[in-house]
Amino acid sequence: MTDGSDVDVEGLADGLDEAARIAHEQLVAWLIERGFSADQIRGSATPAFLPAARRLGDDGRFVSARKVAESAGIDIELLQRLQDAIGLPRVEDPDAAVLLHADAEAASRAKLFLDMGIGLEETLALVRAVMAGLTPVAAMLREAALKAILRPGATELEIAQASEKLADMSVPAVGPMLDDLLRVEMRRLFEISAVTEAERVAGELPGARQITVAFADLAGFTLLGETLPPEELQRLANRLTELAREVAVGPVRFVKSIGDAVMLVSPTAIPLLNAALDLSDAAAAADLPSLRTGIASGRAISRAGDWFGTPVNVASRVTAIANPRSVLVEEATWTLAGGAAGFAWTRHGARRLKGIRDEVALFIASRSSD
Repeated sequence: MTDGSDVDVEGLADGLDEAARIAHEQLVAWLIERGFSADQIRGSATPAFLPAARRLGDDGRFVSARKVAESAGIDIELLQRLQDAIGLPRVEDPDAAVLLHADAEAASRAKLFLDMGIGLEETLALVRAVMAGLTPVAAMLREAALKAILRPGATELEIAQASEKLADMSVPAVGPMLDDLLRVEMRRLFEISAVTEAERVAGELPGARQITVAFADLAGFTLLGETLPPEELQRLANRLTELAREVAVGPVRFVKSIGDAVMLVSPTAIPLLNAALDLSDAAAAADLPSLRTGIASGRAISRAGDWFGTPVNVASRVTAIANPRSVLVEEATWTLAGGAAGFAWTRHGARRLKGIRDEVALFIASRSSD
């Protein structure tokens, strides 16, 4: 820590008008008191957030890839692949101390999955999935934090102090919260994804399994984008996601949201069909734009919580041609659920769908009035 008396602060407020220069100099003086160097302040595009970044791990300590690899007990090539999966920049010189210590530690911790007996490719896919999930979380946390600290006319110093305080409050709590939520989701998945007898005997999971898939999107969402502000569009999409999660009761599972659409999946057709009809009704009751829903069944493969295969593609294509406020079902799903009580069916005819080789027979599903 330094008192700033021997720090070269020349040029740190160049190019600013008088009021901005005074405000920036106040920030610089405070940052120097906090132990930041003039080079750190000069090198930062957002110096007001340096204290918050330090609380988030950017403490100015850098290490070499070789040192990290040796400490973790892995080779440099494996470390680099783990860093690639996280999204960290590739290091050309393994002996150069250019890796932020916190980032390097995060990469080396991913070795935990290998230690658990998980294969390398599965480990890399798992790390990528974790980062893909954390990216929107981090973005939403950043937005929420900025909304909490920004005030009309706030100075750089006030923003710096507020952001550091917020980071001090949130960092100790966010990690345990994410840990708790991960435990909840893992426990839920283990409860609904029982190992079948065939899987137990074979000693491995199958490459593909029978599922039913539904996509539902907000009709006319693109046109709404021309008349509604982005914040309102976001509210509509968020509300659809909330409703989809509410109707996704086991064995139905909420998979993801994609802009103005949501994806649900179930090992059996009838629960998913009920969930899709419930979602359509819930969207109408919530004054959302009408939903278009497409459902298909078949064999698909699961990777990183997502699903891939013909029924996924067909359900997506069926959704694209569905009428607003309708649940459009392809023949395989109709075969599985058509005889069940509580549903009414209307033949929609056969259609050719983009990317699908054969014509697909379609049926409109609704609640039975009996």
